[in-house]
Amino acid sequence: MRLVSGADHPVELGKELGRGGEGAVYEIVGRPGFVAKRYHQPVDADKALKLQGMARQAHPSLLAIAAWPVDVLRAGSHGPIQGFIMPRVSGYQEIHSLYGPSHRKRAFPQADWSFLVHAARNLASAFETIHARGHVIGDVNPGNVVVSAQALVKLIDCDSFQITVGERLFLCEVGVPQFTAPELQERPFRGLRRSPDHDAFGLALLCFHLLFMGRHPFAGRYRGKGDLPIERAIRDYRFAFGQHAAAQSMEPPPHTLPFSALPRPVAGLFEQAFVPLTPGQRRPAPREWLLALERLNRELRSCRRNALHKYPGSLPDCPWCALEQASGTVFFVAPRLAVVSPVAGHPDFDVERVWSQIMAVAPPGGEAMPHPEAPTLVTATPLPDVLQRAQHDNALKAAVLVGMALAALLMQPGLFWLWPLLAAAGWSLLRNPVVRREYQRRRLALFAARRELTRLRGEWREHATEQPFLNRLQGLQTLRDRYRSLAADLQRDLQQLDADQRRMQLQTFLEGFFVDAAQLPEIRVTDRMALESYGIETAADVTPEVLRMVPGFGQRLGRQRTAALLAWRQTLERQFRYDPRQGVDPAAMADLRQRYAQRRAHLEQELMAGGEELAKLKADILKRRAQINIALIRQAMLESQAQADLRVFYPGPGELWRRRNRS
Repeated sequence: MRLVSGADHPVELGKELGRGGEGAVYEIVGRPGFVAKRYHQPVDADKALKLQGMARQAHPSLLAIAAWPVDVLRAGSHGPIQGFIMPRVSGYQEIHSLYGPSHRKRAFPQADWSFLVHAARNLASAFETIHARGHVIGDVNPGNVVVSAQALVKLIDCDSFQITVGERLFLCEVGVPQFTAPELQERPFRGLRRSPDHDAFGLALLCFHLLFMGRHPFAGRYRGKGDLPIERAIRDYRFAFGQHAAAQSMEPPPHTLPFSALPRPVAGLFEQAFVPLTPGQRRPAPREWLLALERLNRELRSCRRNALHKYPGSLPDCPWCALEQASGTVFFVAPRLAVVSPVAGHPDFDVERVWSQIMAVAPPGGEAMPHPEAPTLVTATPLPDVLQRAQHDNALKAAVLVGMALAALLMQPGLFWLWPLLAAAGWSLLRNPVVRREYQRRRLALFAARRELTRLRGEWREHATEQPFLNRLQGLQTLRDRYRSLAADLQRDLQQLDADQRRMQLQTFLEGFFVDAAQLPEIRVTDRMALESYGIETAADVTPEVLRMVPGFGQRLGRQRTAALLAWRQTLERQFRYDPRQGVDPAAMADLRQRYAQRRAHLEQELMAGGEELAKLKADILKRRAQINIALIRQAMLESQAQADLRVFYPGPGELWRRRNRS
């Protein structure tokens, strides 16, 4: 059959590049930069109008980020439309090959977390371009996004987009429930009108997958009864990582990047995208994601233990180190050449000499906390004359009121309960309050002095004892012991590599078989996403222990899925053939030596700085002791003065005698 373009130019199809349920993609002879998609069945009139409209709107901005139709493909002059012509997308791979750790080791071995953040930023830019031209993607899912080795992003299968052509709207009538917004769940895609806000939900999902190593934000551990499919979790807004996850009976899967590791602006965008919307509220737009992710990438820093680990600069420690240690999974691998590159160390380092320098720093000693004695002779601050007169007047008023109450009690003893109450009420009305205020002021001054004394004593116990010095010295001793055992530990692990040769060959063999490519009828799309969210990507990850943690693999149907996966792994294991001639994988040995070299360099650096660190710590302790000692003496004097000032209101016999003599 003769095929022509919309301008009636002949189009000769070449080699078939791919085939799907809707059509096949072919090379075009003589046009290496373009390919043709030919449908298996003739398209209807609406689809033909849609393709013609898309070809007329093939703007350069769209062609830069999408496999956008540039022309239609007809069966002969004026014949029916059978497909379309689009730019060829070469050197790109589906986005799941980037965010899944096992896929990434093969497809993007150079990619670190900064690369994934940058890819998410470019993804947001692509969404923004589509929306700026008045279109909606509609069917947002990982199969429609591809990424290059430079983190560039392109959208494919554009003929399914929701397109506006003049006054006509052509709907997107397909979708993936696991990437569909909550308000659209359980609604048929046919006849469904999408909005940019629905795309915003899918964009947030894909960004989450990129930043969280393929985890689906709604595929967490459900603490309620029964299984919770991802689609139902989306419908119920059960965001497993958010601040309200516990209230929704959800928690993140094990061994995932903590949600708290994200800077607040980025975490806030995820919260806004995945929580119920109030009237008038919308999800974060692509431009908001673009700006937040650009800022995140600028603020990333490299881990000092592993340069492949990039993380937000606001965090005190590298989250990837803790995550890899807890899970046993290596999330980022260096290219082979980088693995064998030498690690800069200290060739003249001598651990015994360095340890002698550390031990040469004498401890600050266990000086006891000083308890300065209060001065014996403290002159109380007398009350001003006006307060003394007020105090004298108050005493006279009190005496008069007491006398009146006693007289009334003698005359009317039946009302004995009334006279004290009246006397107390009269006292509250007649007394001068200025004396009371001065009393409260001096009392508070005493409390403040005692509180400051308590704080100073606590500061001494925390910072002025020799315990911080001894703790750091013990830590350095642990580092020294680790350094001394490095050579033996390396030899032991090299021997273990040799002993584990068969296991490692089997591991490598099984890592070549991916769950998402396996033909397993029992495993549905939602099951594959749940498995991926729990770090199960290859046959090597499939074990009974790990599968028990995955939602949907514990009930009756879950046991069938588990059995299917385990049977698949066992079938592959039977195909494996051990080759004893291979020996230990040189790359594994080089990687092991590299890790030990990094560990050695890190220990050398910490030990070499240990003597100076201890000396500074000792000087700080001695300086703090002197400062606190002076402060304690001063505060003891202030406390004694405050006590004497308060005793003015409760003078003892001696003080009364002195006042009488003065008068």
